[in-house]
Parts: sequence; structure tokens; C-alpha cells
Amino acid sequence: MGVGQPFGSPWARRDGNRTQVRQFLWQDWSYCAYLRSMRLLLVDDDRDLVEVLTYVLQREGFSIVAAFDGESAWRQFQTDPPILVILDINMPGIDGLEVCRRIREASTVPVVMLTARAEEVDIIRALGLGADDYVTKPFSPRQLVARVKAVLRRANANAIGVAPSEPEDLRSSDLHLDLRTRTMTRRGEVIHLTPLEYKIMVFLLRNQGRVLASAAIVEHVWGYVGSGNEDLVKVHVHRLRQKIENDPQSPVYVRTVPGAGYIIPERMSDGSRSDE
Repeated sequence: MGVGQPFGSPWARRDGNRTQVRQFLWQDWSYCAYLRSMRLLLVDDDRDLVEVLTYVLQREGFSIVAAFDGESAWRQFQTDPPILVILDINMPGIDGLEVCRRIREASTVPVVMLTARAEEVDIIRALGLGADDYVTKPFSPRQLVARVKAVLRRANANAIGVAPSEPEDLRSSDLHLDLRTRTMTRRGEVIHLTPLEYKIMVFLLRNQGRVLASAAIVEHVWGYVGSGNEDLVKVHVHRLRQKIENDPQSPVYVRTVPGAGYIIPERMSDGSRSDE
């Protein structure tokens, strides 16, 4: 059965009936539209890995477009944007970080980075450029599939916006988060947050005075459960502190509770309530 013939090769049975031909055209168009709605761009210079991941992701219902270097990946993205990009960092020529930067300047399409580097600096750079998640090699294909689905669920949820019954803003001392415009300000000055930083701040602000474990933050923000994801939270909290704290080494807003997690206290160190 070919991609253009998902319903028992209907074109082999055309008999001149215009209604039937229109039905077959609609079926064929609908299937192509479905494939487009599930298309991922997979970028890695390891062709064997691309072959394996393509097979696994297609079994999950995704349509895969592959690229093996940064230049072709960027051209493909511009020509026919996918719903998500899986992007290796370490490639010859234009590396994955530069491709990620270009994608994020042009689009909000989710990006999942693949990297053989476990150094925190590479993770920080990738997430700082706007990547939505990362997977460190070696990894199991099932892990990647789970991450891809979680990122897509999160992207769909973010597109829905704020429900009418929810508060329109959240406050902590001189921090103000407007949920309608998705804008954070500190003493009236706009603080630019990435989508993940924004979602972490919403979760923390809605739970002021409560310690939130890294696992709870990962489950809420990234949408999956499991150990070994604490670095995701650590990196983003580090970046948040660089943006919102006067002294990131001595944070006032987002504090660490050793061995427990993170908290935005109900009272600041100056004695004021965080929601004043």
C-alpha cells in the first residue's frame, strides 16, 4: 500500500463515477493532511541512528523528514516547517546550536536536542537558545518517543491559553506575571522568559510557600515522570535567577531547599508578603 493509496488502492478501481472519484480524492487528501500534521524533522549526521529513530517514530504514527547536516536541516525547515524538530548538537559545518537559534528566531516550533555531551554548559546553551528539551546519548528510542510526545502535549496545552476561571496575574513582591500576555515584569521592567522558564514561574508562583520537588516540576512542566531529570530543573532555575534576582548567588525569589526542591516564599527576606 503506497502513501498515496491508504484505502486499498482506490485508483485501481476507478470506474468513471464522479462521486466515487471525488470520494477517493478526499480520502487521499485527508491522509496526506494527516501525515503533514504529524511530520517531524529529524537531524543527525549519524545515518544509522536516523534510520533506527525513523523506524521507531513512524511506528508511533509520525511522518519523518530526515536531514544529515545543519545546512540542509535549515533549508528543509524553511521550505516545509514540521510540528517538531529533533536536532543533534554536534554536526559538521553549522552545528545544532546555530540551527536551533535560527529556528527559534523564526518560529515557536518545539525543538528537542540530541547530544553526546553531558557538560552542563552545553545543556545551558541549548536551552538558553530556546530548545524545549534535550536527550543525552546514548538513549533508548522509547525514551526519545516519550520526550517528543511530552513536548508536543506541552506545546498544545500552551496554545490553549488561560481558562476564564483562572486568575489573570500572579505576584511575588515586586515580580508581576501577567498570564494573559504571558509577560513578567520586575518593578515595571519587562523580563524576557523562554516558554519553559515562563511555565516554571507559573507553577512556582501558584504554589507560593510550598516546597516543590524537582520531580514535581518536571512532571508539571515537561509532562513525564522519572528519575534523572533534575538537571533540567537545575539549569532553568539557574537561568531564571540570572534574570530575576539582584544577586543570583543569594536568591530571594526562587530559593533552594536542600534535599527537597525549590520554593517561592510567602514572605520575602524584608518581611513583606510575596503577594503584596
